[in-house]
Amino acid sequence: MLIIPDYIGLWFLQIISILFPTVLFQSYFRKKVTNKQIQKRINSVLCGISLFICMTFPVSINEEYILDFRFIPLIIVFLYGGFRSGILLSILLITYRYAIGGIGFFLGGLWMTVFFLTVFYFTLPRVGNWDHKRQQAYPYILLTCSLIFFGLGTQFLDDYTFMFSEINLWFWFSVLNYLTLWMVMHLQNSLSEIEEMTEKVIQFEKTHTINQLLVFISQQMLAPIKTANNYLQLIEEEGLTKPQSLHLIQAKSDLIQVENSLEHYHTFMDIKANQTGEISLEKELQEIVKLMKSYSRLHEVEIIYTSTAKDDIAVKGDPSMLRFALLNIIKNGIEACSPNGHVNVYLHEMLKEVYIVIEDNGVGIAPKVLDQLGKPLTSGKVNGTGLGLASTFKITESMGGRVEVDSKPNIGTVFSVYFPKWILS
Repeated sequence: MLIIPDYIGLWFLQIISILFPTVLFQSYFRKKVTNKQIQKRINSVLCGISLFICMTFPVSINEEYILDFRFIPLIIVFLYGGFRSGILLSILLITYRYAIGGIGFFLGGLWMTVFFLTVFYFTLPRVGNWDHKRQQAYPYILLTCSLIFFGLGTQFLDDYTFMFSEINLWFWFSVLNYLTLWMVMHLQNSLSEIEEMTEKVIQFEKTHTINQLLVFISQQMLAPIKTANNYLQLIEEEGLTKPQSLHLIQAKSDLIQVENSLEHYHTFMDIKANQTGEISLEKELQEIVKLMKSYSRLHEVEIIYTSTAKDDIAVKGDPSMLRFALLNIIKNGIEACSPNGHVNVYLHEMLKEVYIVIEDNGVGIAPKVLDQLGKPLTSGKVNGTGLGLASTFKITESMGGRVEVDSKPNIGTVFSVYFPKWILS
């Protein structure tokens, strides 16, 4: 005997009532609301709605016992909303279960909720110190305990014996509980990873862009400082009063201090930029494409990597800088595409060079912007600074390479990045 058809609709409604608030919170409220406390409250309210729907449309074993997925929203609230939010939802569960009535109130409403409160009180503060596998198993262990406790309690504590058909129903009820919890946890983790990866990419781009901007500004400042020093030197050769000479010496001292500080900053940046080594392009590109998969899915854009190189090939440079340069181009390509667009990444090998082609079918770049591409403050984006691509061009040049761009409005853009081939040792 399989699941009774009359029950399928009710269980499907409960599953949807749990999954939809999870998707709604992760995809909308988590982006729109930045305050963590308000996020927890919204998540608790959504889980409360899920719990209310599950308990309103249960599957009845008989007139007294009902089956629903109430424990899944309760587990989610404790895990992602905190202990206080879990207490509030537990009170709602007990109150509503009492209003529904039936002899299953003490077991399914009161004792099971007390069980969750006790377990979470002692374990929730320690979850953050557990290893990854224990953290993943934690919600499933709790669900298993609740199902066993509820099943055995129904059999022995309430003096009620299941018939064979009811045991079969209980089996499928348990299977669907595990399946629903797995889907919820998978959605929570996947959407959180996408958001975290997006933040890392953006933060990495911002940090590097700021560094490049500071280098650019400091370079612009060095020339007038040196010119001012030269003028002060000429003035010093003229006849000056003693107070004027003292002021001149102080001015020269201050300018020299500023000049030394800027040169030290350049030296520091050059040391960071010169952390070069052999970079396996095949491996690096695979990692970069894997890294951008989540970001591309978020924008509903497909990203595909293809290599025509027969053997593993390498270039010489700073791996982190190369990754930033390529990530920036791919990220721009993804953002330029409409939903269902695509970004293709190709690796090709020539006799003395290797080149990477990054092609998208996005909105393209206007010709007047294309001519100035790679220069600071030149961008085809609204409110864009152009510093990201300026950094990309500079990194490529520092590795002995070059960037070529071909773009047609409303058709797409092709970036070709060339590097000298390096023989792997």
